[in-house]
Parts: sequence; structure tokens; C-alpha cells
Amino acid sequence: MPREPRALIVVRLSSETETSTSLERQAKECAAYCSQRGWQVVGMAEDFGSASRSTPWQRPQLSSWLGDRAPEFDIIVVWRLDRLVRKVGDLHDLIVWARDHGGKAIVSVTEPFDLTHPSGEAMASIIASFAQMESHAASERVTSMRQHLLVTPRWGGGSPPYGYRTYEKEKGRYLEVNPVTAPVVREAARRVMAGESINAICKDFENRDVPSPADSYGRRRVERDFVWHPVTLKKILSSPALCGFKTRNEPVPGKKYQRKVLVRDERGQPVRMADPIMDEEMWGKLQGALAAAAVSTSKPASPRTPFLGVIKCGGCGKNLQLHITKKKRKDGSERITSKIRCLSRIGSPACKGYVFIPVEEITGPVTRMILSAIGDKPVTKRVYIQGKETTERLAAVEASINYHVAQLLPGGIYDSEALRAKGEKALAGLRSEVEQLQALGENGQDRWEYVETGMTFAEQWQGKDPGSVTNDLVQAGITVECHPEERGGHVLRLPEDLRRRIAGAPGRPQHRVATVPPTRPSTTATTLST
Repeated sequence: MPREPRALIVVRLSSETETSTSLERQAKECAAYCSQRGWQVVGMAEDFGSASRSTPWQRPQLSSWLGDRAPEFDIIVVWRLDRLVRKVGDLHDLIVWARDHGGKAIVSVTEPFDLTHPSGEAMASIIASFAQMESHAASERVTSMRQHLLVTPRWGGGSPPYGYRTYEKEKGRYLEVNPVTAPVVREAARRVMAGESINAICKDFENRDVPSPADSYGRRRVERDFVWHPVTLKKILSSPALCGFKTRNEPVPGKKYQRKVLVRDERGQPVRMADPIMDEEMWGKLQGALAAAAVSTSKPASPRTPFLGVIKCGGCGKNLQLHITKKKRKDGSERITSKIRCLSRIGSPACKGYVFIPVEEITGPVTRMILSAIGDKPVTKRVYIQGKETTERLAAVEASINYHVAQLLPGGIYDSEALRAKGEKALAGLRSEVEQLQALGENGQDRWEYVETGMTFAEQWQGKDPGSVTNDLVQAGITVECHPEERGGHVLRLPEDLRRRIAGAPGRPQHRVATVPPTRPSTTATTLST
């Protein structure tokens, strides 16, 4: 008998509201739809979040089915198309993906369209367009509400600025000075204006067990450790929120970080959200002291850490990074020192503070370890193979065999000396085809296969810049735990699914997604070579 079509039910919920269609209802109606059509439900992908902000390949459960588990289903069943996509571009990519992966179908329970026909694709695009318009309208409503709240004294939500706390009034949240943390801010400000360094203040706060911002906000899942980070303290002291003014984050042009800026009303005046921790005159002097104490933190255009994201600190597991210090000698010359160390702050109890010489202790040994482990292994790529679907053909051949056997009996069309040989020859051919079909086994089903490219990793990496090699290693999940020689040396970690990772797990069409997360290029001159 022909195999029942295998259905994957996809459900999604943006937010739990009174008007939203619950996951349970979506799943129930999809399951009933499959049952009516005789489809076998093989699984369900259940995700939360906006379909406008994440593609099907970015959702935790659905992405797994579209990747490794693609051979396990034939049809994607959704309650409504906007539960699957809300962008026309995403729908197009999904249709292309379905064609390239065994000609899979996409079905909506509540909307009439058939994506196996061009007119069905047009109908689906129209529905997706309306879903995209609806999502855009909802986004505009939310943005408008946030802009309205932004220019009022009411607190918009989230953790309050350090030194303040929230309280409820008139069915909203507002800010007031926190009697516990505000004195900490004022003390830090006085000490900075007196010429004390932020590093020294942080160290003193830790020695005195002053709760850090993370401790005060209750973000830690473990016991308090009172760790104060200089960068965090400087951001607190630099914020206009200390004067009671409302602030917002604004992107810094050409940078990946944001800065705090004042929120102004329609008259151009700063919006005050609470009583000030310090007056504007004191805050101005504090900013001058911070600027005078600041040292140049400019970084080169591109980092030079070799194997960034691959080399890990053996003490705490964090990334290792290249640090370069420059000091002037008495004779006016400059001494430049390079070292690779953990990103943990020096003296932190969470890390032993390992430090390495870049080339002798990291680049050279790590290169040799990786080449020794996988340099001679063949590079493979993963391809989707559509099975030969032997089930239907096998059933047809067996039916034909039964027919020919019956015709060889007395009264059948082969019941004569002249035609018996012809019938037996046809029967022998059919039995031979049955044996061939049965021998296919898994080859008759949709599956992933790994195909060698005819090149080893050492050959693929020969002459490539370190950034490209690092991309391959990060994608493969290869890491190196770095320890000093006296503590056992480096340890290479290879994931069990190395071949699958490094061959790539293609999902959506390649013109829309990168299979390797972009990483910043390296300027280290060392390259992997045989």
C-alpha cells in the first residue's frame, strides 16, 4: 500500500492575549484536518515570538525540523499562514526550500490555497502581504504608544537606573530615589571628583561587600559576589538620569554600542522623571573629572586575535583575546607588549588569569593541534537526497506478480504451452524487480547525504587568511581549552557531530542566509599550512 503522507504541524504564538488563538487550539484543529485527509502526524514545531522579527529558520523548534529532520515529513500544516510567515520574502524562500527538499507541500487549515500550483503561490503571496501589513500596523501602534510614554514622567518598564527604584501610582510605575543605592552613587561621584580612579573605587566597593548593580537588580541566579565592573560604574556616573532626567538609548554612528541621551518634550525641555540624586552643577563637574581621568581606549580598525572564538580560557571557559599595551621609556622610546589573556577582569575569583605569548604559546601550538586532528580529513558537504519512494512501486509490482501467477493457472491467459514461457519470463522479471526494490532500504527514503569535495581541510585552508579558517572552526564547534604548559597544556575539543557541523546544515535558500556567522577579520600574519 502507498505510504501515508507525513505531516508536520507548525504552531506559533506571538503573545498570550485574550484575542490570540492558543497553541492548543491551533494544534487541535491542525490534527483534525490531518486526520480527515488520512495524513500521519509525525511531529509538531511549537514556537513563541514574532514572525516579523524571526524567519522560520531562526525559530528554535521549527528550524530543527527544516534542518536535520527535513526527511521526516512531506507536508507542513499550519492553522493560518501568518502562524508560519509574515513576510512575502520569507514565504518565497520557504516555497523554494520546499521544492528543493523533496517537493514538500504547505497547507493552511483555514485558508484555501494549494502551493503545488502557480495560482496557489499567488494566493499565498497575497495572504502573506496582508499579514505583513497587519504586522506593520501593530508595530506602528506599539511604537506610537512607546513614544507617548517616553515624554511623560511615567517609567516605561525594565530595570530602573542605578540609584532609583520604582513604585506604583495611578495604575503605572514611577521612579523615586533609592535610599540604599543612591548614597553609593554619590560616594563614587565625590571620590572621582577628588581624583580617585574608578578601578580603585570598584575594588574598595568589593572589599566592603557593597552590592553591585547586578546584585541590586536581582539578576544573578547564584549568591551575591559583589563584583563591580569599572565600565558599569562609569556608565552609571555618566548618565543624565542622576539629575532625575529621563533618558533613552541612541546608536552611536559607526559603533556597535549605544549611548544615553536626554528625552525632551515638545518644547525641547528635558523630561524629569524623579527627584535628582545630584544637582546639574555637581553632575557637570563629575563629567569633567571623568573626561580628565579617561585614557585613550581607541582600538585598531580590526582585531588581531588569532582564532577568536576558538581559543578558550582553561580557567573559566571565556574567550581569550589579544591585548596590546604601549608604555613610554625614560628615553622617549615606546615599549609594546602583546599578550593573549582571558576576558575576565584581572583578580576576579572566577578565573585564574592565564596569560599567553601570542605566537609561541597560542598560534603555533593551536595550528599544529588542529592540522594534526583534522588536516588530512576530507572536506564534505551535506546535500538533500530525494528518495526513490519505493513503497508505491513495490505495491504495484507485487500486485502484478499476483496477477501473473493467477494467469498461469488453468483458465488463465497463459494456460497454453505457447504462452506459458512468456508468462513465466514476465514473472521472473517482476520478482527480480522486487528484490532490487527491497535491497534499496533507506535509499528509498528522503535523507541527507555527505558528499566529499575531493579536498582535505589542510588543502582547503592552504593560503587562506586566518579569518576564513577561524570561520570554519567556529562553524564546526571546534574549541581549544588553553592552559599553561605547567598545567598540562592546551586541550583540543572536537564535537561528536563534527562532520555535520563543518559540512554545514543548509536551511533556507543560500541567497538569503549565511551559513557561517560573520566574524571580524584577523590581521595576524600566521596562516594554517601543511
